Amino acid sequence: MIFRSKLAAQESAGAVRPAFEAIAEIQKQATADDWYVTQPDHARLSGELAAAFDSRKVPNVSKAVARAIAMHDIGAMPYDGDFNAPHAPSRLESGAPVSFANTEPEVFLRAWLGSIQAAQSTGPLGGLIVSAHLARLTHPYLERGAGTAEQRAQVEEFLHREAGRVERLLPQAGLPLEEIEALIGVIQFCDLASLYFCANPAAPVELPQALNGSRVQLSFEEGGFRMKPNLLDHVLVLEIPCVRWVDGKAQREVVPVKVQ
Repeated sequence: MIFRSKLAAQESAGAVRPAFEAIAEIQKQATADDWYVTQPDHARLSGELAAAFDSRKVPNVSKAVARAIAMHDIGAMPYDGDFNAPHAPSRLESGAPVSFANTEPEVFLRAWLGSIQAAQSTGPLGGLIVSAHLARLTHPYLERGAGTAEQRAQVEEFLHREAGRVERLLPQAGLPLEEIEALIGVIQFCDLASLYFCANPAAPVELPQALNGSRVQLSFEEGGFRMKPNLLDHVLVLEIPCVRWVDGKAQREVVPVKVQ
């Protein structure tokens, strides 16, 4: 789940911050009573963003690639549900809600495997880029020595298995390695941008991926999200599906936003 600071998108204020830092701060401050977006819904928004790129600025994002990006977190369905059938937030022993930022390997590795298998149904290229993207998300976990020795071993096993998958799929992907690497950057960008739209921090942010030779800043100004420089083919209208639980029942709201 991706918890939100407020239901409505809020005008950006303050200095530009690293995107993940601003998003993670919202997750740390969240309570189980807050609004959230499920991971499968967040992934779908990522795919909609990918499909809206100007092909002259961000090449090789075919319909199949955009579909794969839209599936990159669909394996979380058993844990999060989706907007139509959401699951209530679970809690850590501390009482803090479980979000994407503090999920344990026993859960996120199973979810990732399901996502990779779903993405591979779009073709070898889709499976390859989702596998590589999720594998790279393990690096901070291992570098900071998080979890138990057994959990780190599970992550290492996942990396070994997915490296084999990538090696098998590479000859079938239909693109040179350099262009595949660029597409991995695209899915990383779309994932993080969608997390920003869903988490709704007040700060303007910069994403670390360089697309079309530049790093992109995102902010919410004058009633819409601004992408600087703009990489889109057209103004994109997203509907962010938000959920919260009140007295054991799910409340749902759709927040429409423009990205340009």
